[in-house]
Amino acid sequence: MAGAGMKAIKNRIASVNSTKQITNAMHLVASSKLRKAKQAAEDSSAYFNTMYETIVDISMNTRGVNSQFLKSRDLKKRCHLVIAGDRGLAGGYNSNAFKEAEKYMGLVEDYVITVGKKSYDYFSKRDVKIIDRIESAEKYEYEEVRAITEKLMKMYQEGEVDQVILTYTEFESALSQKPKVIKLLPLVFDKPLEYGGERYREKQEEKDPNVYISEEIIREREERRQEEAKEAEEFVKRFKKTDNNSRAKVQYLPSAKSVLEFLIPNYISGTINGAIVESYASEQGARRTAMESATDNANEMIQNLELSYNRARQSAVTQEITEISAGVEALK
Repeated sequence: MAGAGMKAIKNRIASVNSTKQITNAMHLVASSKLRKAKQAAEDSSAYFNTMYETIVDISMNTRGVNSQFLKSRDLKKRCHLVIAGDRGLAGGYNSNAFKEAEKYMGLVEDYVITVGKKSYDYFSKRDVKIIDRIESAEKYEYEEVRAITEKLMKMYQEGEVDQVILTYTEFESALSQKPKVIKLLPLVFDKPLEYGGERYREKQEEKDPNVYISEEIIREREERRQEEAKEAEEFVKRFKKTDNNSRAKVQYLPSAKSVLEFLIPNYISGTINGAIVESYASEQGARRTAMESATDNANEMIQNLELSYNRARQSAVTQEITEISAGVEALK
């Protein structure tokens, strides 16, 4: 019996060692890719942030510009552009992005444009229509982004969608990545994005006397809503200029409309491209952390298994010595 137990432990040690080699190799590859991806994210972040803030500033502080991109509509159809990875084994990177995107789904008719293999695989199994895709978040061409931009603008102009939002993962650091949703169209930023079916169902449940909801859950929901409302208010205050003189100092030549018509396609394509770059860096950071943790866990498991193996071996040796001694005594 001891021999059988020792063999099982040895097999287990070999299996964990094999897994450790894979996780360690993926950790090294992710670390190498992260250095390049981090640099690319840092290089693009200035343009990414400046373009987004400029378009928000113009849209919120410019009056008299007749553009359909500056007019909100009744929300009936919404297009989601969701960026995820090409592979798994990256901790909660992919699932967190999907959860964030799904917060805004289910209340109106939803369409999805996927970026990355995992995003396509996930939404192809859901009750949502995929209208286009960028196959890889790692090996994509900027022309693919331009094509998506043209398609989104055309759909919005023709009334096929009433809103376009982008879900990506913001790269804060190698250890911290945060899923985020921003609006691409229309260029109306004076109120927060409207949530989807999840939040709608929450409110319906709270109104239904037949549904019991604990006080703790109600308190958590209320705190979350207050925090979201505070963030939205701070966002509006950040860009809204109440001083007429400050607004008059900004002059757009030849006109604000011409500047907007030039900026909008560049804003959309630049924002999408920057989001893909940040998401890819976030993916590598998440994968490096996950694989490093998995390798450490494998080392700990091997140490515990080796200890168990040594104990089993010692027990087997002790048992054999006892049996030999008993046999000798019996022969006397």
